Amino acid sequence: MEVKETVIRLMTRLAVEHGAVNLSQGFTDEAPSYDMVWGAIAASLGGTADGELRLASMTVREAFEQAGSPNDLDLPVRDLLAALQNPRDQFNQYSFPFGMPELRRAIAGYTERTLGVRPDEEAEITVVLGASEGMAAVLRALFEPGDEVVVVQPFHEIYPAQLEIFGLVPRFVTLHEDATAGHWALDVDRLDALAREPAVKGLVFNAPHNPTGKVFDHDELRAIARVCVESGLWVVTDEIYEHMVFDELRHRSLRTVDGMAERTALVNSISKTGRATGWRVGWVITPAEVTGKVRAIHDNLAVQAPSPLQRGAIKLLEQPPAFFEAIAGHYAAKRQRLLAGLAAVGFRMTAPQGAYYLFADYTGVEALAGMSPTQAAMHLVREVGVACVPGDNFYREGDDGRRYLRFAFCRGDETLAEGAARLARLNGR
Repeated sequence: MEVKETVIRLMTRLAVEHGAVNLSQGFTDEAPSYDMVWGAIAASLGGTADGELRLASMTVREAFEQAGSPNDLDLPVRDLLAALQNPRDQFNQYSFPFGMPELRRAIAGYTERTLGVRPDEEAEITVVLGASEGMAAVLRALFEPGDEVVVVQPFHEIYPAQLEIFGLVPRFVTLHEDATAGHWALDVDRLDALAREPAVKGLVFNAPHNPTGKVFDHDELRAIARVCVESGLWVVTDEIYEHMVFDELRHRSLRTVDGMAERTALVNSISKTGRATGWRVGWVITPAEVTGKVRAIHDNLAVQAPSPLQRGAIKLLEQPPAFFEAIAGHYAAKRQRLLAGLAAVGFRMTAPQGAYYLFADYTGVEALAGMSPTQAAMHLVREVGVACVPGDNFYREGDDGRRYLRFAFCRGDETLAEGAARLARLNGR
């Protein structure tokens, strides 16, 4: 097969080329978690192994807080940091390929607090180079070339691409929008029929769902679990948007449904929760009997996630519950801002229950009428100055994708305001 650049990354490059507001790729322009960043800075300067990551006689954070503003320092900041740097480095070198013990322990505690179950950090947790690499390692570990794996569409484009890279065959089951009722529903009967085919060995699942924002309730998860248990499917579940759930709903993991822990690989990362998509620190939670294979594949693919950034990830995952509870409210306000901006020029959409995307039907927008999704996206980035992703990029089968564009609302308020202002020029409004 021919492996191509992802369309999502292409749209980001076009946004830069045309000076467009980038609402295509799912990363923010807001600062990442403060404590997480300081944890990585301390480790990068050669922190010691104690819990405070002390550098010389104090932490970097203490040094800056005691010194006041940079203008008050006796030494330039660069010299101060050099003086604090530990000559015995520990955290800029290789660590265990499957993750620092302290991080795996932090992941176990975090998972227990968020999902109510504690995985074994020694036997079930592997730290990986972001969720994308974690997904690849798991797919290669669980399946053999020629196996067929069901993918829910619309999907993130790396799911079928990675399957095909490893010689696996993607099959598709569709989430359908009921615009009148205001929700998306999975065709469980289609999933059941596919699962009964002998060549079908697994399911790739994403919740909260990108790009629709679907949050699956307990009954829906039980119906999916029933199919998987009865047919003996492995499930790879991507849950990186777990804290972005709106309207008093809550995220439930498919792994926690009865009968699913022993057949589920859960993929997660700090990218969205910590607003640090460039750090590439993630993890997978797998049944103990397959963890060794996942770790071996990860070791040969990527060796490890960056050591200093693993130390920063520990600081993120150890934040108090209030930190994580505030994430949904932060993005809910952004959701409303972009919903209003798109609706004002004729887009129609079901308000997302989770994640941070709007999957918008553009067929009612006069200026885009009659265009294909790719044509509409190119018109917006080149002529309007707003970058999005064409909806058919998220589908392989059927016609559903031909009416959608995906917009990310994870940007800062000023960026979203500018995007809405540019969109308002559509149709001459």
